[in-house]
Amino acid sequence: METHTRTIPLDGAQLTYHVSRPDAPGTPTILLHPWFGCWQFWASTMDALSDRPCFAVDFYSLAGEGGRPSAGPTDLADAVLRMLDAEQLDRVDVVGNSVGGIVAQIIASSVPQRVRRLVLVGTGANTVGALPAFAETVDRWTAATRAGEGPSRTAIEDTVGMLFTGRPRSDVWETYIAAVAGADAAYMGSVLTAARALDLVPRLPGITAPTLIVRGTEDCARTAEHAAVLAAGIPVARSIEMEGAGHSPMVDHPADFARLVAEHVGADIDAAATRTAAAGTR
Repeated sequence: METHTRTIPLDGAQLTYHVSRPDAPGTPTILLHPWFGCWQFWASTMDALSDRPCFAVDFYSLAGEGGRPSAGPTDLADAVLRMLDAEQLDRVDVVGNSVGGIVAQIIASSVPQRVRRLVLVGTGANTVGALPAFAETVDRWTAATRAGEGPSRTAIEDTVGMLFTGRPRSDVWETYIAAVAGADAAYMGSVLTAARALDLVPRLPGITAPTLIVRGTEDCARTAEHAAVLAAGIPVARSIEMEGAGHSPMVDHPADFARLVAEHVGADIDAAATRTAAAGTR
């Protein structure tokens, strides 16, 4: 799959994003990656959604020179909205995983008229009740960045590896590790700290887009209760658990995940692409 890399300038930084099939006729789909993941997590989804342009945002690009210490999910949402304006995208479908799902909730509740369909993956309206192992990992990461320390290769591998069940093939794995290793660690810590302070429950009734909530049964961070709160608060929502999937099911169950998204947004799907994606995960 060919992607086109684009950037837009933002106050002291820039937002980079990657576009597939820019001239396709279907509804543009915005893909928002998790923290400790990267835009490449969406490669199989972009491949499969064959009837539409997909825009995979690279949130790490927003760090700019020396990082953005005040960054948080609200800033990320603002950056995505500025991308929509720059691309002249009036109405889109939005898919967000983890922190990307928090950003998606902010967008969908702030400008509901611009979001046609919403998919929330491995996320919640707040982080209360996050599973202990993942919460402790986040604590260690943020403490290290406050102390001015960068994460080791081992720490990065351990954290990225928590997001899915089964490791992808070696070249894909190295792409993921390189993306996180190359990100500004202080910026990442700042966004995590801000995300943990948010409570979006009061904003959920303002989401008008029909919403699909997806949680893997092996999610390392989010519980069934997180999904239930989203489903109860969003006026038109349904929740699905993916058996055997982790926090980022587009990586460990790419074909099944792409089918769920395509069904929800009404997209055509490239069956050959989903077979290839499934073969890349072991």
